[in-house]
Amino acid sequence: MKRSQIAAGNFTYKYFPFTDFLDSMERLGLRKIELWSAEPHLYFEDYNYAQMTEIARKIRNRNLEVCCVTPEQYLYPVNIASLNPDTRKRSINYFKRAIDVAAELEAPKVLVSSGQCPIGGDREECRKRMLESLAELAHNACFKGTKIVFEPLPRKIDLIRRTEEVKTLLDEVGFYDGIGALMDFDISLRAGDTAEKFIRTFGRDFIHVHLNDGKPGGHMIPGEGVLPVEQALKELQEFGYQGDISFEVTDESVLLEPEEAMKKSLRFLEKTGVLKD
Repeated sequence: MKRSQIAAGNFTYKYFPFTDFLDSMERLGLRKIELWSAEPHLYFEDYNYAQMTEIARKIRNRNLEVCCVTPEQYLYPVNIASLNPDTRKRSINYFKRAIDVAAELEAPKVLVSSGQCPIGGDREECRKRMLESLAELAHNACFKGTKIVFEPLPRKIDLIRRTEEVKTLLDEVGFYDGIGALMDFDISLRAGDTAEKFIRTFGRDFIHVHLNDGKPGGHMIPGEGVLPVEQALKELQEFGYQGDISFEVTDESVLLEPEEAMKKSLRFLEKTGVLKD
């Protein structure tokens, strides 16, 4: 596993200015970042072209590369599976805007999840809307030179939660080359999935990892929870995983000292012996 595969997201720095995050990445010697595009850093709906150009300049001036644009979709009112046509249309447009931002920042990926269905709601109808939305977004992404990376989420209201469901989804959408798979260690390892399973299931279309830990949940610093994180990393190494590995550490206990959390995360990676350069 190469050091050039390692990235960090600004999730952990949400209490600090965006430039503090960028400066911290320089100090840590990281060259890739995952851009969580949300308040207070970069809610792209509030940025015009000139402002986005300035953001791109700040990133490039530090020799950083955006490996993925990750729009907030867990807490914001975004739902590509909604049965309300206005909500779904607004949600699709939201992700299309994220795809435009990724193109501006030369980022190869935009993260999308399944959307939600209320408990007791019509899951089949919501799933149909989700498939239609993803096909439209994958088609749009192909024309903009980026790719959708799909993340399963753990809540009961989320439509796609397990590896098998992601595989079925990607096959059904019909734009398989436009969508890849993401493994979030906290979510997937908690659900009993493994890195080996992701690799065998998706092959070259397994393109992104969120590296974290949990007790059993929590998106903690790797190595500070109870999940088999080290084993998962060794499986990635053994099977020659070539995609990005991004720290997504959001546990409230680390948010006042985000750089220290990143240092601990890097030390954990080095201790496992999976980094080869």
